[in-house]
Amino acid sequence: MFREPGGNSRPALSLFARSGRSVVTILHLFAEIVVLNSTRVFYLATAACVISLAEPAAAQQSPARLGLVTGVSIPMSDYGRDKNVGYHLGLVVDVRVPTLPLGLRFDGDFHQMGYKGSSTNAQIWMLNGNLVLRVPTPTAVHPYLIGGAGVYNSHRTLFLATAQSRTDLGLNGGAGLRYETKDVIVFVEARYHAVSGNGPRVVPITIGALF
Repeated sequence: MFREPGGNSRPALSLFARSGRSVVTILHLFAEIVVLNSTRVFYLATAACVISLAEPAAAQQSPARLGLVTGVSIPMSDYGRDKNVGYHLGLVVDVRVPTLPLGLRFDGDFHQMGYKGSSTNAQIWMLNGNLVLRVPTPTAVHPYLIGGAGVYNSHRTLFLATAQSRTDLGLNGGAGLRYETKDVIVFVEARYHAVSGNGPRVVPITIGALF
């Protein structure tokens, strides 16, 4: 209890001081809790913002796709008189230009066609760079035009022996259809390849997939 004026007031002051320290301690603990929780909320909010910004970026597809192709190779004109229809395999890098119907296609293909009445094969290695003009449609199917130039190595083989090897420049052009989904693009196309001079003339009919 508080004493009358003139009496000893130290117990009252001591009690008041202890009460004041208790209040300060409680306020200090409360402040620490608020700051800690506020920090956690800040970190959680920051993480949520980063995730929300990263998801659209991850959802955007890369403009470049890698693909595989295969199909039949039809020798044409004088080059095809003594050859049968063959086959081809290849790798494709397809690059689309954002907001435009134009794109780029880089092809690396191997073609083989057998000579008529012989065990000899005609082989062609080709590397091409092409422009692709995609026709916009309201559906998932898009026609397109393709054309470009490249390097062609052609030779004749019998088992492991190679003869008449030559490397020339050439041109190609054609058209196709693409069926586009979010994950995979499937296409079928036909192109005419003409190598300079008296080089090969070939029409590959190709089916491929881009991933």
